[in-house]
Order: sequence, then C-alpha cells, then structure tokens
Amino acid sequence: MNWLKSLPIHLLIAFMLTIMALPSVGLIIYSGMEGRADDLRIATRATTYLLDNVASELNSKVEASRQLMEMLSLMPQVRQKDAAAVNRVLAELRQRCPSYANIMMVDRSGLTWATALPTAKPISLADRKAFKDARNSGRFSPGEYTVGKASNKPILNFAYPLKDDSGAFDGAILVGIDLTYIGTLLKASKLPPGTSFGIFDHKGIFIYRTVGADKFVGTPDRSNQFEKMKNGPETGVIRLTSSDGIQRLSAYRKIRISPELPPYAYVRGGTPMDILLHEANHQLALNLAVMFLVLVLVFALNIWLSKRLIVNRISSLESASRSLASGDLRVRVGEEVRGGELGSLGGSFDEMADALSFELSQRMKNEDVLREKSDLLELAHDAIILLELDGTILYWNQGAATTYGYDSAQAMGQVIHTLLQTVFPKPQEEIVQDLLRVGRWEGKLSHTTSGGESIVVSSRWALQRDKQGRPWRIMEINSDITEREKSQQELLKMQKLESLGVLAGGIAHDFNNILTGIMGNITLAQMTLDDAAQVHKLLKQAEKACQRASELSNQLLTFAKGGKPIKKNVAVRHLVEETVSLVLRGSNVLSVLNLPTDLYLLEVDEGQVHQAFSNIVINALQSMPQGGTFTVTAANVILEEGNSMALSAGRYVKFSFSDTGCGISPEDQKRIFDPYFSTKAGGKGLGLSSAHSVIVRHGGYITVHSRPGVGTAFEVFLPAAKGEGHAVVPEPPPAAPVVVAIPQRNILVMDDEEMIRDLICAILESLGCKVKSCANGSEAIALYAAARESATPFDAVIMDLTIPGGMGGEEAARHILEMDPLASLIVSSGYSNDPVMSDYAQFGFKATMAKPYRASEVAEVLDRVLAH
Repeated sequence: MNWLKSLPIHLLIAFMLTIMALPSVGLIIYSGMEGRADDLRIATRATTYLLDNVASELNSKVEASRQLMEMLSLMPQVRQKDAAAVNRVLAELRQRCPSYANIMMVDRSGLTWATALPTAKPISLADRKAFKDARNSGRFSPGEYTVGKASNKPILNFAYPLKDDSGAFDGAILVGIDLTYIGTLLKASKLPPGTSFGIFDHKGIFIYRTVGADKFVGTPDRSNQFEKMKNGPETGVIRLTSSDGIQRLSAYRKIRISPELPPYAYVRGGTPMDILLHEANHQLALNLAVMFLVLVLVFALNIWLSKRLIVNRISSLESASRSLASGDLRVRVGEEVRGGELGSLGGSFDEMADALSFELSQRMKNEDVLREKSDLLELAHDAIILLELDGTILYWNQGAATTYGYDSAQAMGQVIHTLLQTVFPKPQEEIVQDLLRVGRWEGKLSHTTSGGESIVVSSRWALQRDKQGRPWRIMEINSDITEREKSQQELLKMQKLESLGVLAGGIAHDFNNILTGIMGNITLAQMTLDDAAQVHKLLKQAEKACQRASELSNQLLTFAKGGKPIKKNVAVRHLVEETVSLVLRGSNVLSVLNLPTDLYLLEVDEGQVHQAFSNIVINALQSMPQGGTFTVTAANVILEEGNSMALSAGRYVKFSFSDTGCGISPEDQKRIFDPYFSTKAGGKGLGLSSAHSVIVRHGGYITVHSRPGVGTAFEVFLPAAKGEGHAVVPEPPPAAPVVVAIPQRNILVMDDEEMIRDLICAILESLGCKVKSCANGSEAIALYAAARESATPFDAVIMDLTIPGGMGGEEAARHILEMDPLASLIVSSGYSNDPVMSDYAQFGFKATMAKPYRASEVAEVLDRVLAH
C-alpha cells in the first residue's frame, strides 16, 4: 500500500472514484451477461420447438407410410402380384403424395416386381436395412440413409413385410420418403441467419441439411458430436463446433417408431453463437461505452475540483511548512486555506508557528541564562560531568579537566568509567539500581588520571528525568579527596598504634597476674611436696590460672578475626541460662528469662557465642551498679530476601538483652562496637567489639537501642541450624574431667616445641600408649612410612598445624593420606580459630585438639577417634 501513499492527491481521488465505479461497471457487465444468457435460452426454446415440429412431422409421415403400406398389403392385386395393376396404383399414389420418392414391391429375394417409378429391369433391394429388418422381424421397420436407385434422391427407406396365406414371408413393400420436403417446413419458419438443421440416420450419416446439403448429405457427423446425441437424453442442448467450423448452440431430438425401439433418426438444429449473442453484445458494448464516457467526465471534473479545492490548498500548506522549516517564523496560511478540515489544519499551522516563535524567543533567553550558568560551572573546582545513562560523557567542565588531566575534546563521547578506570565500592549494577530507585547516590570512587595516577574522589550522582518521568541523564560531581584520605589513614595508623600500646599494656598486666598465679602455686607446691593434699590443691590453682590464660588468648584471637568458628548445633536455653547465671551470680541484678520451649537450635561455635553473650551481660551488669533488672527474650523469626539488616533469607533466632541501667548517649552509640572504645574508667573496649565480631562472623546481626537514664537493649539475630526442628531437651552440663586409660596403641606425635612434645608424650604414656615423636612434617612422613613397612603402623597421629621453617601438619597430612587413605590424623594448634581447625574434616583430619589441653581432653579425643 506504500505506492498509494506516494500518489498525488488528485490521482488518489481518481483512484477512489475508479473503485467506486467498479460496482456499476460490474453491474453493467452482469446485466449484459444475463441478456446474453436470456438470448441463448430464447434461441434454444425456439430451436427445440422447431425440432419438435420437424420430429412430429416426420413421425406423422412415417405413420402415414405405415398405414399406406398396411393397406396396400391387403389389396388383392398385391397379394396376386399383378404387376401392371399395382404399378398404376403406386404411380397414382406417388403423384398424389410427392413426399414419397418411390413406392416399391419386392419378392422374397428382394427383387422389385412393381414400382411407382418405372425401371428398365427389376432392382435388387436385398441389401437394404429396411428389407432385412422387415424380413427378420416380421413387422414395419425403418431403414437408413440411401440414394434411391430409381429416384436418385436422398431418401429414408421404410419396409412393411408381405405374408402369404400360411403367414410366411412373401416379400415386402418399401417406401422411400423424400427428406427434401423437410426444407419446406424449415423455410416457413423465421430462423435466424446462419441457422442450420440436419437429420441423421441411426449411424450418424447426414440424410438432410439445410445449409450446404451438397457438401454434407451422405457424410458422417463428427463422431464426438454424434456420440453426445446418441448417449444423451431424448432431447438436449449442446455447444459444438459444427462440420462447417462454426461454433453453434444446438438442440437435438431422437426419433423412434416406438419407445421400446432404438432411434431410427436424429434431428439437430443449431444457430451460430455470434448471431445469437449479437444483439446482447451490442447492448453491452453500448452500455460500457456510455459508462466510460460518464467516468471520463467525472474524472475530469474531479481533477479540476480536487486541484482547485484541495491540491492548491495543500500546496500552500506545504510551501508554508518549508518556509517555517527554513526559519521563517512569520509565514501564515490561515486565510489562504480557510474553510473545512484544511482550514482547521491551516489554523493549527498558524498556532504552531506562533508557539514556535514564542518558544524560540524563550529559548534564546534560556540560552543566555544557561551560558551564565555554564560560566559558573567552568569556574567550579569540582569535576562536574553530565552523562548519558550508559556513561557516555556529554559535558566536561574545567574542574574535571584539572582533576583528571583530560580536556573537554578528549573526554566528550567517551564512556567515563572506561576512561577513568573506575573502581566501585560495590558492583556497578547495584549502584545503578540504587540511583534509578532513589534518584541519588553518594560514595567514594577510585579513578585513574591521564598520567596514570590513582586518586580517590567523593562522588555524588543525581538522576535527571525527561518530561514523561523516564530516566534521561546522570549529573555526576566528583571532589578529589585523595590527600584527605591519606591524612585520615595516617591519623588512623597513629590511633591504632596508640590503641595497640594500651592493649599491649592490658595484655601484659593480665598475663603477669596469670603467670604470678602459675609460678606462685608451683613454687609453693615444690615447698610442700610432703603434703600431697596441699600439693594437689596448689596445682589445681595453677591449672585454673592456665585456663584463664587460655581464655584470654582465645578472646584476643576472636577479636583479631583469626579464623572461622567451629560450629555445632546448640540449644538456646542451655546457652543463655549458663551465661546469665555465671555472670550475674552474687550480684544485685535480677535476671528475667523469657525463652519459649520451641526455639530453633543454633548452628554456632558454643564457646565464641558464650563469650559474646557474656560480654553483653557484663556490659549490662556494669551499667547497673545500684542493681536493676536484666531481661533476655528470644523468638523464632523467618527473614525474607532484601531485609533491612542485609541478612540472607532463612530461619533465625532473635535475642533481646535489655537492662535498666544508665543508658548510652546517641554519640557513644555510634562507636559502641569500635575496638578500644569504652565509656568506663579502666575499660579496654574489647568486650562489645569482640561480641560484634563473633556475631557477624556467624552470619548474624547485632544492634543497640538506648535512652540515657532509661536503659539499653541489644538485639541479636543468629541463624538457626539447617534442617533442624525446635530444641526440646537442653544439653546437659559438662561432666567433671575423668582420665580413662586407653588400651595400648601406637601413637605418633609431631610438634616443633620440645616442651609440648615431652608433655603430650608423658600424657599418652600415662594413658598406656606407645609413643614416638618428631619435630616437623617431613620426619612424621618418614616415621609413618617406616612403621607401615615394619608392620607396626601407627594407630593415630597428633600433628601440630604450624611449624616455623618446616612442613606443617596440613601439608604432611596430604602426604600421609596419599600413602594411607584410612590414616587417623588429629590436628593440634594454638590458633584455635584457624580454618583448618574449623573444617578439619575437609583437610582429612578425624578430630582437633586446641592448645592448651588437659590429659582428660587428650584421652577423650583419642578414645573417640580410635573407637571408629
């Protein structure tokens, strides 16, 4: 349809008029075709009527001939074969009935013995079909086309049998009907010119034709045309090309002596198609010619009117549009095209020109304002950049050129984050999503200048939207804060060094106290060796001091993020009750525990979480020196994706630790979890920061809500154990250590500290084990291989994880497991938070022993490992 759109308007109107005229043309053609059909039907009826008359006339003649021959057969002269008398009778009959070409009497052999036309000698008619059929059937029989031997005319013979007194065949009477008399009947009819009638015998031989008789009579009809008549109904209409090559509409009729006998003749009449349709075709052509003249006049009038009323007005609009496009805002067309829809369009055009003129004047004013603002932007020290949504630079002020070293020509059209090699604080897609959602974003970015220098900028992004409210562009303002960041880092280093000094002093103080307890008790034990009970008591005190040293070192390792928690499923009630009771025992603070029985199990490192909870309880206890109430509540919660705490979706246990103490100021709440920060005199600032570190490393969340003078509440979220239901039975309190002897086993010990090797060997030997020791992993591998070759393999290997300057336990374990995949390996380390200690099974170990350890712990681990 695009080609229609490219046509001029007057041609489009002419095209539409043509389409509108098509039904009229179709109606004229349809009427003409109906007229043709009517003419054909009228001609067919007339021809059929004439055929019926011809057939009726022929059948009447045949019936009259039968009656005549039957009467003649009864004459005495015929029965007596009186030739002279019969010849006179026959001659008189022919004279009265000229339609008879001849009347003949033949004997049994077919020789004539009397004729209406005299002959020089008898003629044999034994070969005539009519004679044969009459002799064989004994009844009146038709013949076929022939030329009379006596009359020399085309005739159709009929025969009537003669019988003697005994009823035997005694000859026949033959009558030849002259078919030319049919022409008299046809000539009396007013037939259309060119109409042709023909009569055929039962073989399809022309026995009469009104047109070209000399040429066609005696010749066969076209076989396909005769077959249509022969195999068709009694009467019918066929279209055919006649023997003279003319297309005709023909009607035919079969002629029978009686219904049960086959046709003895066929009569067919046809009129040329061009003659039949001449009048209808003439009328159709006349109607179409008149219609064509009307259409030509209408088209001419349409072209004239469309050009005057439409095309010229549209041309005025087009010319005005071109002038407007070239910048002529004074052009107007309202008066030239007024009236109708085009007049409305012209009015709209004038309104648009007025609006454009006004908008242009306003834009010129705005450009002046923008030019002034642009000058201000160029004077700004910050980098001010306008971007497409894909980061393509559209505007680059002088501040950006100074900051990054690229002038405007170099930067324009570049993608900013590719040009400046931006390092984002989080994935760029997340920042863009935040910008699209909120409309603003602020943060620190790392950029690279044209000289390859890395700088830090404080970046502020603002999203610009179009008139439809869709995201359009991004305004980015970057301030170089590289020197400020360096200054802050130096200040932080100084603060950390100062804090580390405070921490080192606290650690030295605590360990001196612990070492005093250890050395003092051991010294007293040496002085009272004779009193076994007193020695046992003193050694117990020394052991407690060692345990305090172990707890302090674990607390420091936890705060320093030294490793991953060693997690297991823990019941909430047991953990909270034990922590609160231990810390608040003997204090003037009332504890209230609201712990439902259907709480989820926790998947945590029990020791670390116990320490974190203890630090929170201690903080509450210290905030209530005059006494108060400490309340712990817990509940099961399920968090969805995108929660405000940025935790993973899943099941959690929510804790609330609230007190009625002095509270915390809003300024201090911002730093409450910072290392070394404390509001208490003499406080080290490790408690809450350590608790925060533990909770976060467990995949949890901790926050504080406090009002000075009212109290403080800590909220903690910890993940529930996967696939576990609710805790029903709390874990029983640990039993007192019991050292159980182990059946003699062959044990290998690897540790770089000689004192530790001696201690563990003594403990193992006291448990009944056979022990060998070494100082590094290479020696352990060699000893393990030698034991296997001597058929005295080690039942278990206790390996130190870290060997300074040598092969440690992790690498040695890989070599031993390659040698013996079923080796029972136990990892030991003073770094209890090392990842290998957390996920020992992933590295091929069967158990762990964290230093320091008691003899009972060694016995328990060996018993568990060797039992499998």
